Amino acid sequence: MKVESDISLKDYNTFKVDCCTETLICLEKESDFSKKVLEKYIKSNPFLILGGGSNILFTKDFKGTILLIKNKGKKILNETEEYIDIQVNAGEDWDHFVQWCVKKELLGIHNLALIPGTVGATPIQNVGAYGIEIKDLLLNVTFLNLEDWKEYVLENNECKFGYRDSIFKNELKDKVIVKSITLRLKKYKGEVDSKYLEYSGIKEELEGKDINPENIYNAIVKIRESKLPKVQEYGSCGSTFKNPEINIKEYERLLKIYPELPKYDTDKKDIVKIPAAYILERLGWKNKREGEVGTWIYHPLIITNYSNASGNQIYSFIKKIQHDFKSNTNLDLECEINIF
Repeated sequence: MKVESDISLKDYNTFKVDCCTETLICLEKESDFSKKVLEKYIKSNPFLILGGGSNILFTKDFKGTILLIKNKGKKILNETEEYIDIQVNAGEDWDHFVQWCVKKELLGIHNLALIPGTVGATPIQNVGAYGIEIKDLLLNVTFLNLEDWKEYVLENNECKFGYRDSIFKNELKDKVIVKSITLRLKKYKGEVDSKYLEYSGIKEELEGKDINPENIYNAIVKIRESKLPKVQEYGSCGSTFKNPEINIKEYERLLKIYPELPKYDTDKKDIVKIPAAYILERLGWKNKREGEVGTWIYHPLIITNYSNASGNQIYSFIKKIQHDFKSNTNLDLECEINIF
């Protein structure tokens, strides 16, 4: 376990906001996840659990302890002719793990290509992209309870997954540390379910190519890279806002303002999801800058730190977008990211 004091967090958040924390603890070994090691740091002090820092905006220094989850490793728990059950530790880089699965010709996870962050964050946020969410692949989550210091396993149906939501963002928030997740991934047998190809651009990128996990992964990487800023050059958390989920009557009301507004079905009766980017683009928010912060050139949902913007500057820009969206649609535009 590595403990550091008064350290800058610029290298620990993908917005590249330069702020500090009083204490940073790097948890790598199994023995680091224990009452003996951690209790003295979190018992009476504010604490924050951090993975890849790809879903957080710091608006000020953090007066407390940050627990940086860096435990590595994965293992195959079970294998049949049809699927593989894989347990992967929370500190693994998500996209590196996705690439590993693609090389093994495993299905489904390729649609979650190039999502920044670590494995442990995926069930908390119920990450999703191109028609697939982590809940569609997950068997269970193993976590350490910070109240009784015991380890528990929560099955998929106990995680209360929703759109970018889970029990870990609500009832269990700040009460547990996710240590690992277990996924069940189907083996590629020469055919791919059409659900993996439904979203815009995927079929076009695959035209003339074999439809297999590697080519699907590469297609999605190409699409995402064409829309997203390079993390080596600019600060960003990817999509900053959720796409609103609204009832049919609300959708019909919006059609009078935006006649070609797309919609996507959800698993809830009479509820559809609408693309916030479609509306924001028409409100002039694509490629809009205010000083060192702005929206990305190709995507209005992606707030970008173009230079050395502070967390407060970024947050102020976010609130302006939310206010404009509300004024023009009478809908709230909810943040995907956590703001501190």
